[in-house]
Amino acid sequence: MRLSQQNAGPRRRAHGKRRLAALAASAAVGALTLAACGSSPGSTANGGSGSASGKLDLVALDPFSGADASYGPLALSGCYPAVHLINAAGGVLGHQLECTSSDTRGDPQDAVPAANALVANGSNVVAVLGPSSDEILSVMGILEQAKLPSFPMSGDSQYDHQTNPYFWRLVPPDADEGYAMAAWAKDHGFTRAAAVFASGSQAQADGPASQSGFKALGGSIVASVSLTPGQPSYSTEAAQVAASHPQVIFYDAGAPESATFLAELVQQMGKLPPVYVVETEEEPGWITAVTGAIGAKALRSFTAFESATPASTVPGWKTFSTSLSAVASQVPDYKQYLNDPFTLSYYDASNLVALAMLEAHSTKPAVFDKYIMGLTEPGAGKVVVTNFAAGKKALAEGKQIQYVGALGTITLDKYHNIAAPFVALTEGSNPKQIGTVPTNLMVGAAG
Repeated sequence: MRLSQQNAGPRRRAHGKRRLAALAASAAVGALTLAACGSSPGSTANGGSGSASGKLDLVALDPFSGADASYGPLALSGCYPAVHLINAAGGVLGHQLECTSSDTRGDPQDAVPAANALVANGSNVVAVLGPSSDEILSVMGILEQAKLPSFPMSGDSQYDHQTNPYFWRLVPPDADEGYAMAAWAKDHGFTRAAAVFASGSQAQADGPASQSGFKALGGSIVASVSLTPGQPSYSTEAAQVAASHPQVIFYDAGAPESATFLAELVQQMGKLPPVYVVETEEEPGWITAVTGAIGAKALRSFTAFESATPASTVPGWKTFSTSLSAVASQVPDYKQYLNDPFTLSYYDASNLVALAMLEAHSTKPAVFDKYIMGLTEPGAGKVVVTNFAAGKKALAEGKQIQYVGALGTITLDKYHNIAAPFVALTEGSNPKQIGTVPTNLMVGAAG
């Protein structure tokens, strides 16, 4: 998942997908960074910023324990390098910033008291880096009521047209990955596709998107199969796909059912047609299971899709990269995060929050939140800045700015969702970029 531009980044399976390439190292980050979220009992998070010279908290409200323990460190791996540079440039309105965390354990029930405690006791909290899709449905309303700018680690399609003014999603919606599959198939001349997706997962977003997108491009869905996890065999589903003679398969399912289904499909078809998967299928556990079922050679013929990350020559990315190496003591195995889309998004989110406070001349979230959108937009006479220090200087000189950071240019729609290009990669433990998905063929995608 940590790649140069040719490698895979994260998204999330049933919880807005992400790849877990270095779980042990990521968990170590969480162990080092679990901190209290604020220190002023009885005060609300939207009430201000604490004392005139106190620290301001950017809180990662994400899983730091449980099955998804590596999600939280993704947020902190972006926050630390941003805060390092922000504080080095003198901080914000007399305040230094700090990256703290609150563990949701990846459980909606555990997340509610964590979010309530953050709001009740976090008088210095200025923004939330999260939540993840594990807990977003249970806590987003709490954060909105508290008027806290939040940057979710979730591609949940429920938020594709949301109206919460404090919601800022700097990673693409899950459905866009489905549209990327359809666009890639169209671009390669395929007209007949089978859709195979696990039930009850993110397939609720990327599955329908791949099918509707392909149909809109003139393609036909010759089979649509749902895999229920935990079944001993999927021979009936495999037979349905095989009988439809697809030119390409759109696919997303977990490791156990994938190993069983794909092995049975190979038996019935002899050789698989091109199979398109989501980048979650680059997780080590999935690769191991499927490789054991169909072999490494067959797996390498699969194509995965993920949101593109900027080239290493982009000024904002270079600044981020240098700062991340400078905080390596806080981020174990920091190189794995250099091209992680989530890490980049949280680096930029932290900078946007800091610059918005400067432009608003206020550290109150309810006041500065409305300035975030403008900082991403181009405009006549605006100065393009690629780091916090340059932005702070330009604002102090009375200039308007457009922030272009580690993600490159940030284009947000009216629902505060980012529009990002997608790339196609080979599947397996060492993925290679094989092309960029034509955005003009991503019918229905955000932006």
